[in-house]
Amino acid sequence: MAKVRLAKQLLAVTENKVGMLVEVCSDISGAGVNIQAINAYSIGDKANFRLLTDNNQRANELLTAKGYQVSEQEVVLVELPNKVSVLKEAADKLKSAGINLEYIYGTTCSAGCECLLVFASDNNAKAKELLS
Repeated sequence: MAKVRLAKQLLAVTENKVGMLVEVCSDISGAGVNIQAINAYSIGDKANFRLLTDNNQRANELLTAKGYQVSEQEVVLVELPNKVSVLKEAADKLKSAGINLEYIYGTTCSAGCECLLVFASDNNAKAKELLS
């Protein structure tokens, strides 16, 4: 069985300019906070950073002090083995239950370690139950 839990991620909205990734990462890492997963993208003049950290409270304080818009969002974290079709099997379970994904991102690694999948859906509690 996969390790599945509900967690909180931060969404930081900044201006979209060259160097924002290094600014956000420097602010967080300078305080000793580890970024465990990240998803970043831009829409027009705004940059959006979804951040899973080991200390969201501290990261939120730092990013808010810089003037960024920061919110906390519930996500589902799934640790999966790095094997062929594991993600497909999880996606099949969610589809069969009628769970709609809002977004998904993840990490991968070499054989022998767990991958981390981060997503939000229209029913995170049910998704957690299904994948546990």
